[in-house]
Amino acid sequence: MTSAPLEERRRELAALADGSLDVLVVGGGIVGCGSALDAATRGLRVGLVERDDIAVGTSSRSSRLIHGGLRYLEQYRFGLVREALRERSRVLHLAPHLVSIQPLLFPLFGWPLVTRVFYQSGMTLYDLLGARHDGGWHRHLSVDEVLAHAPRMRRERLRGGLLFHDGMEDDARYTLAVARTARADGARIVTRTRATGFLEEGGRVRGARVHDELDGGDLEVRARVVIDATGVWAADPSPLSGGRTRLQPSRGAHLVVRRERIPSDVGLTIRVPGKVVFLVPWPHFWLIGTTDAPYDGPIDRPTAGHAEVDELLAAVNRVLDVDLDRSDVVGTYAGLRPLIAPSHGSTVSASREHRVVVEPNGLVRVSGGKYTTYRQMAEETVDAAVGVLGERVLDRPSRTATRRLIGAADRAELDELVTSLTTSSGLDRAVIDRLVARHGTEAADVLALGHERGLLGHLADGEEHLEAEVAWAARHELALSIDDVLSRRTRLVQEMPDRGASIAPAVAAILGAELGWDAARQATEVRSFIDGARAEFSVA
Repeated sequence: MTSAPLEERRRELAALADGSLDVLVVGGGIVGCGSALDAATRGLRVGLVERDDIAVGTSSRSSRLIHGGLRYLEQYRFGLVREALRERSRVLHLAPHLVSIQPLLFPLFGWPLVTRVFYQSGMTLYDLLGARHDGGWHRHLSVDEVLAHAPRMRRERLRGGLLFHDGMEDDARYTLAVARTARADGARIVTRTRATGFLEEGGRVRGARVHDELDGGDLEVRARVVIDATGVWAADPSPLSGGRTRLQPSRGAHLVVRRERIPSDVGLTIRVPGKVVFLVPWPHFWLIGTTDAPYDGPIDRPTAGHAEVDELLAAVNRVLDVDLDRSDVVGTYAGLRPLIAPSHGSTVSASREHRVVVEPNGLVRVSGGKYTTYRQMAEETVDAAVGVLGERVLDRPSRTATRRLIGAADRAELDELVTSLTTSSGLDRAVIDRLVARHGTEAADVLALGHERGLLGHLADGEEHLEAEVAWAARHELALSIDDVLSRRTRLVQEMPDRGASIAPAVAAILGAELGWDAARQATEVRSFIDGARAEFSVA
């Protein structure tokens, strides 16, 4: 059985091997995909190789916030906060379907006057550094107003609260949108291709040796300059690691809890010693995170530890009278931050700033940083690569500050699209609303594919995802496995108590029709997915 997605992948691999690249990016996280897009918009010939799936690592395991980082104000990192808030404004414009401004409540506990003055001063500074441009100025709330928003807030020593706004996103789909936009601008992006070493000529890096993880076989991908955007994997000893920047991975764990378990009509930001914990509103759920501790375990597929689950439950119960326990946790996930190693101290105080280094052999490495500032990181990385090419940055300026991502449109246009598709499709408005939130202006094309394939049914009971999104993921979103679909294209693996086991056979059947899987291959894929999902996303 032939497979159009796999045939297209083979053509892309052949194009990578023809030796015509200006820039090769290694790593398909948000910074790697951002670098590929930035380079493509400058008219450079770009390729990207990723050993697994787009955003399989840190870039799909965040708290799903696009924010300036309130706690960095306490560390006097005003420049980092200002930069992040500037990039927050840009990201809101680049992908309004994937990123939105959400209200967050910061409850105040402690001495009446001191507590209010201290935190309100910090919030005012946050506004002055740029937060006010998107969500407006913060507001002080009385105790009664706080309880109106979050009625189970503990009253002891409660001194009111601060209501402010930050951005919320689907991190995996946003990274995917960046990758697909780069492809639309000419970049060659191939997943399941593992870089095994660099090609060097005359002491200069001129490409990479690549192994095809899907079909087998090895090839050489030559490029005038190579960008190492492997993120936290740079801390893992390998033929690709090394260089002058030392990384200290930090694990951040998150819990997924049903919305009705914690009554609140706004997101929450809880102050705990040394950091904050967010309760981020997600359709039907709260995402609760995150922890922050040095990590020296396996880089691939980290999981939330037993103690981290308890730490987050305790943080919530400390300020909310909800008696949350492990039975309330639907799922967990964990990510590793690629922090630049501090000379002393904890990862909590380690810098979230990024570093771009050109090695003596011409290899460009980008390290550190935070999701919100990915675009700025990518721009500086490609600036460095342009310098290695011997060209002037002024002659090849970045255009990503205004390059909207695939599926993007103004909010009013997206709202009109929801109304139009609800009428024409006959589906519930909630289903179409979520479809547009995931796909933007491409939602109409997803529905058309659903009509064509007879896939307009719900993928799972009680969820708004459509079966057509599985076929769409294989045809247009580089999905090559059940895990790709349920963990990153839809996020259902974290939201279903059975880790998606009940729908995995249906997903395998739809993917099988697109990728040429027979019944035996489908069964193998289902078993492999369920084993991995239970190990990775269940409660420790």
